[in-house]
Amino acid sequence: MRRSAELQPEIYPLPALRKPWFKRNTIVCGEGWSVRYSGSIWRVDRYDYFENGRQIVFSGEGAAGQMDIFLYPHLAWEDSPDKNVDELTRQRVLHNITAALQWAGFSVGFFPMSNPSTH
Repeated sequence: MRRSAELQPEIYPLPALRKPWFKRNTIVCGEGWSVRYSGSIWRVDRYDYFENGRQIVFSGEGAAGQMDIFLYPHLAWEDSPDKNVDELTRQRVLHNITAALQWAGFSVGFFPMSNPSTH
C-alpha cells in the first residue's frame, strides 16, 4: 500500500514540456522552469525544481509508476533558505512538478512531513 497522503489530480492541459537527450531525468518547460529527478539514494529520491536561476530541492520515494514527494512545512529557495516562499509560489511550484512528472508518465503524491530538520 502506498502511503501518499494526497495523490494529485491529472493536470490538463499540460504545458509544453520536453526531455532533452543530454539531460537524463530532466523535464524542461518552455515557460522557464524544469524538474530533475534522481534515482534512489538510500531509498530516498531527490527532486530538483529550477525556475529563473533558482532551485528548490525535494526528497521522496518513487516506485511502480508513482512519485511520492515529501512536503515539509518550510519550503524555500536554496539561495534564501530562511525565507519561506509565499503561498502563490508554493502552489505554482507544486503544480509544475506535478505537471512534469505526469507528463513523464508518473502519478504524483505529496506526503506532508512534520519535521523540517530532516530535509
